[in-house]
Amino acid sequence: VASIAPSEDTPIPFVSRVPNELPQPIVPGNMAFAAFDAAYSMAPYLIGDDEALVIRGRWPECVFANLCLWNRWSQMYDYVNRQVSRNRANTTLNADGSFTLVLAHSDPGHPNWIDTEGRNLGTMFFRFFLPQGDIEKPLCEVVKFTDLTPDLV
Repeated sequence: VASIAPSEDTPIPFVSRVPNELPQPIVPGNMAFAAFDAAYSMAPYLIGDDEALVIRGRWPECVFANLCLWNRWSQMYDYVNRQVSRNRANTTLNADGSFTLVLAHSDPGHPNWIDTEGRNLGTMFFRFFLPQGDIEKPLCEVVKFTDLTPDLV
């Protein structure tokens, strides 16, 4: 089975080039650098100093799922000293089982805060390993930091 190496002419289907807009998560199969049994959704985030990005969605049935933040060299942020990712185990769910994640430069008091380390631009990367069924596309909304509340859903 041949691997497909993505290029500028053939964009990676699970990667959005539009800031703050995640594509539908897909299982890319035999594409280079992808696990055969995982689904992905990746996009840049771009927020101002006084803004936050609210991400709403639902974790699918799967072995493991998470959202992590990367820098421009595909390196994860400081996961030892900062909360730069969320997974099903450390996400507080809403009453209906959905999640609300908040990317912000400082702690807004929300239980699902993800620390941008003060970076206005970065990459958000959802991974879903051994997913079952359809995966809901996470929806993103840029808001003013001052509009965030701990009970935001």
